[in-house]
Parts: sequence; C-alpha cells; structure tokens
Amino acid sequence: MPAPRVLTFTPAAALGFLATAMVALGGCANELSFSARGWPNPVVQAISAAMPVPLNRVLIIAGCALLAYVWWRLHPREDAPWVARPGLLLALWSIPLLLVPPALSGDPILYADSGYMLSQGHNTYIEGLTSAGGPFAPYVDKLWAGHGVAYPPLTMLVNEAVVVATGAHPYWSVVAMRVPALIGVALLGFSIAEIARLAGRSVPHALWWGLLNPLLVVHFVGGAHNDALMAGVSLFAIYTVVRFPTVWARWIVAPVLVGLAMALKQQAGLTVLAVAGWPVLHRLRSERLALRLWILGSRSALAAVIAVVVFALVTLASGLGLGWTKWLTLMGAAGTVAPFALLGDLITSLTSWTGLDPQAVRLALGMASNVTLLAVLVWILVRWSNRPVQATGWASFAIAVLGQALHPWYLPWSLALLGLDKLSRRQTRVLFWFVALFVVWNAIQTSVWHTTEPGSRAGG
Repeated sequence: MPAPRVLTFTPAAALGFLATAMVALGGCANELSFSARGWPNPVVQAISAAMPVPLNRVLIIAGCALLAYVWWRLHPREDAPWVARPGLLLALWSIPLLLVPPALSGDPILYADSGYMLSQGHNTYIEGLTSAGGPFAPYVDKLWAGHGVAYPPLTMLVNEAVVVATGAHPYWSVVAMRVPALIGVALLGFSIAEIARLAGRSVPHALWWGLLNPLLVVHFVGGAHNDALMAGVSLFAIYTVVRFPTVWARWIVAPVLVGLAMALKQQAGLTVLAVAGWPVLHRLRSERLALRLWILGSRSALAAVIAVVVFALVTLASGLGLGWTKWLTLMGAAGTVAPFALLGDLITSLTSWTGLDPQAVRLALGMASNVTLLAVLVWILVRWSNRPVQATGWASFAIAVLGQALHPWYLPWSLALLGLDKLSRRQTRVLFWFVALFVVWNAIQTSVWHTTEPGSRAGG
C-alpha cells in the first residue's frame, strides 16, 4: 500500500462529510425501504423523489468509495503528523447519517419491531417478528417476518427502551436505534485511545483502525447495528484491566462487563482472552508454549465462568429465556459473501444435475465449515497466545469471515482489537484492501441487487 501525503483536518473533514452525505442522500430512496409505502417520513419521501434510480445507487457506491479513499489518505506515517482531533473528525462525518434511514441495512427496523413487541408483552423468540402488528410491521424485511431473532436478552431490552422513549414512532424510533450504537462508538473510541496510550502503543494507529475506518462509519453510525454497543462495552472491559491493575478490576469488573457485552451479542465472549491475558502479559511472552497456553486457558476459563453467570442473570431477569438459540441458523439465510455460504449456494445449484440430496450436502458443508473454523481458532490461539488482544481480534475476524454469514458490521470490533497492536506491513496491506473493497462491494450488492435478492440487506 503506497504511503500518500497524510490529509490534514480540514480536507479530511470536508471529503468525509461529502462522502457520508452522498450515502445519506442515496439511502433515502424509497426503493431501499422494505415497504411499498416507502419510508414513513415526508422529508425523506421528498429526497427520494429528487434522487431517482440509478442516481441514488451511484451516490451510495461513490460515497462509500470516497470514504475508503479518505481513510487511506489518513493512514498514520512516522514521517508526517497525523490528523488532529480524530474524534471530532468522526463526529463531522457522522452528521449527514444521523437523521436519515438506516444505511444499507434493515436491521434497525427489526430492532424497533422486537422492542415494540416486548413493550406490548410479546416474546419475539416465541412469536416471531411482526406477529404483534404495530407501526413497524409493514417495514420489516419479508425474510424475517414471522421468525424470531438470535439477539440475546439485553439487546432486546435496549430495543424496548428506545421504542418506548420515542413513542413507537414508525420512523423516529428506527432512527433512534442509532443512540445505543453511538454510545457504543463513543465507548470504543475512548477505550482504544486509552488502552493504546497506557500500553505505549501508537494512538493514531489504533484510532485509524478502530474509529475512522469506513465500515464503522457506514455500518455502526449509519446502519445503527447493535454490534456497536457490544464492541464498545467489550473494549471498555479491556480498558478496565489495563487502567486498573487490581484484583477487583481483573476478576470482577472486567468479567462482568464481558458478560453484559455477551448479553448484547454473544460473540463478545471472546473478550475473556484479552481481559484474562493482559494482566500476565509478561509471563505469556516469556514462558514456553505449553505453559503459556495453560496460563491463558485457565485464566480465560475462570473469567468466562464469571461472564456466563452474568449473562445467565441478565437472561433470568429479562424473563425472555433462551429462545434466541433456535434462530441462530436463520442468520445464514441472508445472502452474503461468506465463503462457505457461497460454496453452499454453488453446490446446491449443482445438485440438480447430480441428483444428490441438497439437504445432505448442506449438512456436510456445515460440518466442514465448523471443523475449519475450529481448526483456525485453535491455530490463532496457539499463534497469538503471547498476545491475547491480538488473539481476540483475529479470532473474532475468523468467526466473521468463516461463519455462515459475513456482514460488514461484524468487522469494526475486530479491527479495533487488531489496531491495538502493531500489524506487519503485509497484514496492514491485506486488511486495508479487504476493508476498502468490502465497504464498496457491500454498497454495490445492497443498493443494486437488494430488490432481486430479498434479504440481502438483512443481517444479524
């Protein structure tokens, strides 16, 4: 990756604002709504009328590409000063996205409908989305209508709180789903900056990966995904261990925060590796592999027990139970570029020629994907057993890529973790191009093909 001249604050702010404004305006198109009525807001309807097809699609794709370019031009260099006030820069980029419909995803509509159902005494795990009617039902993606969600209980309670606070408004309740996401982004930005500073790591490097990357801007801020709050609480748990090297911080506060993050989204459980391994980092880097694995494994297991107990208490207090578990397989129904999902689609299409049972083929492929993912996770744990934050970052990245669905909002958490350590030149180059191409590809996939591929904008 060439090293261009680093942008200063003013051109970075102006170009980034232009990029997100393009995404915001293009996202107002009625064709991006899952309802024939379009978006339930007169201003958005007027913008939609002024941005006909294909102008809206061009704006979204070009905006994402421009944002990726600005991010590239902000890459920290040792021979040049980095951009001042990165937090303010992100805030300025975020402004165009705050009041418009969700960017490139219908998930916030699912959040609103599940929150409305909960406020009316219904359990989404049992009854399924849209079954209670209400203001959001007409706007839920048909792929998910009638099905439950795999979100754990604390996320459901957050959804309910947002819907109740906004009076279950068909538009503003959906837009308000950005409030928890923005809290998560703020927690994430504060935590990674403080962890990098306290640990003597590069703060610009950490913030470039963790706060200013285009996936976070478009999909955490614009898309209002619940991964943002999970990522923020998870990073804050790591910050607690780094900032307060005491027994109560290591074995009470941090594991409790991990448990709360798990109750927002289950994959946050990986954070136990980081919170358990950081306090003994010097031992992990000096011991042989077998003892290193024992130290990290035993400490992580104890932290995991505490986190799981917290998760169980939240579940019990919510009264919702574990019904989310039966909807986990539905996450793979959304069309994504996950390698095993693409391979499954290819094999299924070929079974009509071979006469093989497509269900049997998909079952075999699912087992193969699980074995592959498990092998990769074991290799990551061994490879980065002396760098637990990196192990957490690469493990979460592997789960996102090798799982049943690969959505762009799965990755900012991983990038924030990976940015807390020095990446090799090759790793930086590969990750940069992956992120830049993925944010543009997802914009193309979502804005161009969502009408012919139902569910391509849905997620998990």
